[in-house]
Amino acid sequence: MFGLAFSGDIIFSGVVQGLVYALVAFGLVLIFRATGVINFAQGQIGAFGGYAMALLYLQYDIPYSVSMPLALATGVVLGVASELILRRLFTQPRLLLFVATLGITQLIQLLQLRLPIPDDLAGNVSYPTLLSGTWKPLGVSVTGPQITILIAAPILMLALTWLLQKSKFGRQVRATADNAPSAQLAGISIRAVSTKVWGLAGLLAVIAALLIAPVQGGNIAVVSSALGPKLLLLSLTAAMFGGMRSFNWTVVGGVIIGVVDMLLVTWGQTGDVPAGSNTVAIFLILLVLILTKGKSAGMTSGEWQLTTKMRAANEELRKHPLYRASTIVGIGALVAAAFLLPMMFDKPTDWLRYSEIPIWIIAALSVTVLTGWAGQLSLGQFGFVAIGAYFTVKFAEGLPIPVAILFGVVIGIIAALIVGVPALRIKGLFLAVITLGFGLMVRNWLIFNSALSGQGGIAKLDVNRAKGYKLLFWEIKGNNFQGVYWFCLLAMAIALVLVWQIRRTGVGRSIIAVRDNELTAAAYTVSPTAKKILAFAISGGLAALAGGLLPLLSAQAELSPLTGWFDVEQSLRVVAVAVVGGIASITGAVLGVIVIIALPILFDGTPQVKLFASGIGMLVVLLYFPGGLISILHSGRDMMLNWLAKRSGWEPKRNTQTGSVGSLASVKVHDESSKMPLIVTDVSVRFGGRVAVDNASISVKPGEIVGLIGTNGAGKSTLMNAISGFVPMSGSIELFGTEVSKMASPRRARLGMGRAFQNARLFSSLSVRETLMVALEARERSLLVPSMLSLPPSPQREKRKLKQANEIIGYLGLSRYADSLLGELSTGSRRIVELGALLALDSELLLLDEPTAGVAQRETEAFGPLIESIRKELGASILVIEHDMPMVMSISDRIYCLEAGCVIAEGDPASIRSNPAVIASYLGTDERAIARSDS
Repeated sequence: MFGLAFSGDIIFSGVVQGLVYALVAFGLVLIFRATGVINFAQGQIGAFGGYAMALLYLQYDIPYSVSMPLALATGVVLGVASELILRRLFTQPRLLLFVATLGITQLIQLLQLRLPIPDDLAGNVSYPTLLSGTWKPLGVSVTGPQITILIAAPILMLALTWLLQKSKFGRQVRATADNAPSAQLAGISIRAVSTKVWGLAGLLAVIAALLIAPVQGGNIAVVSSALGPKLLLLSLTAAMFGGMRSFNWTVVGGVIIGVVDMLLVTWGQTGDVPAGSNTVAIFLILLVLILTKGKSAGMTSGEWQLTTKMRAANEELRKHPLYRASTIVGIGALVAAAFLLPMMFDKPTDWLRYSEIPIWIIAALSVTVLTGWAGQLSLGQFGFVAIGAYFTVKFAEGLPIPVAILFGVVIGIIAALIVGVPALRIKGLFLAVITLGFGLMVRNWLIFNSALSGQGGIAKLDVNRAKGYKLLFWEIKGNNFQGVYWFCLLAMAIALVLVWQIRRTGVGRSIIAVRDNELTAAAYTVSPTAKKILAFAISGGLAALAGGLLPLLSAQAELSPLTGWFDVEQSLRVVAVAVVGGIASITGAVLGVIVIIALPILFDGTPQVKLFASGIGMLVVLLYFPGGLISILHSGRDMMLNWLAKRSGWEPKRNTQTGSVGSLASVKVHDESSKMPLIVTDVSVRFGGRVAVDNASISVKPGEIVGLIGTNGAGKSTLMNAISGFVPMSGSIELFGTEVSKMASPRRARLGMGRAFQNARLFSSLSVRETLMVALEARERSLLVPSMLSLPPSPQREKRKLKQANEIIGYLGLSRYADSLLGELSTGSRRIVELGALLALDSELLLLDEPTAGVAQRETEAFGPLIESIRKELGASILVIEHDMPMVMSISDRIYCLEAGCVIAEGDPASIRSNPAVIASYLGTDERAIARSDS
């Protein structure tokens, strides 16, 4: 068996195909190095060029010497056109640009569907090739197309390497990739370089398609389908061998991937391994590569927000009587539509067709939770849908179908937890690549595996329609499919309510907080690890629920007519649905399904209509309405309420009362302790060979304010980060008598440590009130199941958190900003909110990192008394880093001075002011640097 599997023919074929994968990967690496984004449309550009070649050569009898350059030109044109379309987004977060390439992919698919179909498409006409024939040197079968690859691929790779390393264009590309602003100052046209790079990448994609298509064999339809997502995934895996940077390692990776893929495909055909094992192997290789090389490629940094923040409704408008009415009217309209829609059904199978709508809404909700709330982009959601469908079918063999669906949901949650573990180390684009591989693996290995799914690789739902079966209150018998529609509608309603409940409680707020700012969330006792995994679990459960409903849609009671649901393209489509509607909005998920799914179904949409709705819709929204359709709806609502308020002379009742935090002190989590709040002994922090903190020792006594001063780069913030648990360190740190050196940051926060950060970024997508309620999680943790089902103790805890948050808002004078998003506030206002969060945490040790940075002098002067007031309210001790010497000298009981990571002085403000080492290192001799200037 193994002798045949490892024959020279198979190895040689794998090497040849691997060279083509490397060629496609060269284009991916080129664009990534120049723009920092993975061009997901790369494979589809190649597929379009390959199809165009077949059309020109076979349909129109254009000679190969003419049709090939024309096909290559399509790659250049599509690459340049993609760059021109996406140029508007180049200043946006890389993840948003990446998602836009999904829209480009679907747009190119639409263009391909609009092309004429070759007359020989369904026949056994081989793909056109430059060389034909077969030879057997050394007993290895070598074909003409393989010789073409062996000659063309290395030449092209060497030429591209020379172009990037030795030519003027290559130097411009490298300069742009390293530092675009500096390159522009040097006279390099960034836009021109970008356009050329995208055009060159498109050319490489089509060349690769023309080279590999004849090797694939079969008719034109088989070749066209082989040039899609699988080619992209294999090429991405090859590119990862070089960390998305090295061309040499990309070639090595391409050859390895080609050989592994060819071996496992051959073994699968002979029955030695299960069908689809090649995609399992590729997924595992990709996972290992990303875990080991992802950070070196620079893809785990940056902001991974998909859309701009949705503006909160004006607080005054929220008090308008019609504000709540508008929400009720919207919900009522959707409910009415769901019940009136069956009036349009003409035949029994219409009940099944329209049952797709609630299933798509459930699937879109899974994207809302994972990508919109948690910021984790998944391109494999329909892998979880497939898992739900498969296990529902399996469990239905001995259980009622509703119970089988629930078991399928449980399996989907478990699968999501397994996939979610790598997400703890992977972020943004690489996670999208991993989930793409997961979706393809599940489709090929689970659904189409005869060993797992029966003959033909298709799992069947074993029910007898003639005899009938029950779906809760509905009986499905013969051609009576009404119960399927109502059952799917009920499942959708339950999913909507559960997700809405999660969002309005601490569980949803915490997930979004982790997405916006992991460090601050951890400082507020929220575990980023737990919330990411939780988001994956919720999302996987929702996707599996959608999958569990799918087998009900087939009149033949099997999955075979529905296998197209598990293609990778469906995972891309559901992302488009969520983005078009509003990626972080529950209502947005519904709107996206209505526009992209329901309307084409309603009007008997063709594949062209579906691709137009998703591809064009996604691009238009990303380019012009980043908040999605929901942002347009909200803007229209606010405009209408403003107009009505002005016409009627309505004014909101204003609350002029100021709250008090006295009630907060009465429910303190921590009893005041006489133990030392903080003892830091011989702490050192190193980044590579650089020493940032060198054997620093400091302490903070009960009720004391301790200042930490020093020049920029002295190690102050790094020392505070070490105390907070955000950087690796050596030495000893004690909080209230507990050694915490090995503790994660959320656990340190639960001991009574509160942290304020230098940038005061907080959670830009949450309102002031929601931010304080996130901090209040430290007092009473929100639990998932009670939050979802509104069971005790969740409702009571939410009421208490709301009351306490409002008291803090009143105490700090933030009432007018209570419902404003943090991203809309000034730095000074955000810093006050940050201090309010420390009140909510009920911290006994406050770590304040430059609380007046970016604040006007008038506000700075008010910060000192405010900090002292908060110390009294909490009975807390404070360690503060500050460059404003008048303030730090006026509020501090003791001060430490750092230089080059070492503590060079410690004492009261008077002794520090006169310390020669401090004067030489930091203060200087000018009294105006220490005393407040009146000028």
